[in-house]
Amino acid sequence: MIINIGAVIWLLLCKFASLYNPEGHPSLLSLFSFSTFLAYFLNVVFIFLWLFSKRKLRFLFSFLTIIICWSLVKPIFGFNYFGNNKVEPNDGGLKIMTWNVHLFDLGEWTNDETSKAKIIKLIQDENPDVLCLEEFYWDPAHNAEPYTNIIQQLGYPYVRLSMNNQMKKSRMTTKSIKNELINSGDAIFSKYPLQNETSYTLKGSYKMLSVDLVMDSSQIFNLNVVHLTSVGFGNEDLEFIEEVKAKGVEGEIKTKSKGVLKKLMNASSNRATLANKIDSIKRITDYPIIICGDFNDVPGSFVYQKVKGNLTDAFEKKGVGLGRTYHNIFPTLRIDYILFDEAALKAEGYLSRSVGLSDHYPVIANFSIKAK
Repeated sequence: MIINIGAVIWLLLCKFASLYNPEGHPSLLSLFSFSTFLAYFLNVVFIFLWLFSKRKLRFLFSFLTIIICWSLVKPIFGFNYFGNNKVEPNDGGLKIMTWNVHLFDLGEWTNDETSKAKIIKLIQDENPDVLCLEEFYWDPAHNAEPYTNIIQQLGYPYVRLSMNNQMKKSRMTTKSIKNELINSGDAIFSKYPLQNETSYTLKGSYKMLSVDLVMDSSQIFNLNVVHLTSVGFGNEDLEFIEEVKAKGVEGEIKTKSKGVLKKLMNASSNRATLANKIDSIKRITDYPIIICGDFNDVPGSFVYQKVKGNLTDAFEKKGVGLGRTYHNIFPTLRIDYILFDEAALKAEGYLSRSVGLSDHYPVIANFSIKAK
């Protein structure tokens, strides 16, 4: 019973973390959101333990806690194992794909020289109506190079680019000309016209690229793509996390742990600032909203809850299992999303492709149009 009470308190702390705004105040509390699935799973275990015991009514402790926290746990795990999951749209439907392409493997992190061609091939095979790419890069002098024009030739005449950073290419690869620069940021490729482009500055170099997607004169959607603050883990940090998972926290590992925790807390605080700004921007749009991209935060977080607001997560409607979209660290990391206005769109299918071409997996959602 004591352990059960501890599990209940744990899940309630996760709920509180999703409501606590850490903007300007980095806090350990915000990190509870990364453990929401484990807290939820433990409470489910206790429900079944009590139901098969002589003290069956004790299942209510965890059951009622899950009900109280339902808005928090609902996007954690997809139960849509039954029913249609149609990823290919009907005529008049809308298929959206979002993917953090990690600079098209510019630094050859995958150790696969053909990864760039495979990324293009996957996009071609999926053939979405709208393609949103985070960590996309292009030549400052020629926006069509190296990949913009190639993707356009796949059937995307309408393109919008939003630069978040400009850097020396040599930072990513030795295969560069001295002082060669690249622009990196977000990109939207569309089969439908894009109008009223706005690049909202959220904070510093972080922006939200916003356009009006015009399917026809009566079907217009406000489409937004974002890439929120990453934790900034280097290879040493990732190796350390794997070491902790294997050996636990002891000795000198504890000192290193403090550095990792500090990075996580600061990143959560910075993302909260961006999320609050996005929330204010959502209120001034004229058309049904779609927001997609790499949030770098989990569904139990304040950031996710704030950006989502009254929108619907496509994963909730058609996703199954944990829906992992980031292949490092933990299998519970779903940090890439497609959010939409359910009054205007109906989710017909959802898919996250487990491919090792970037550190993120592409996320795909198919919609039918509900209202004009």
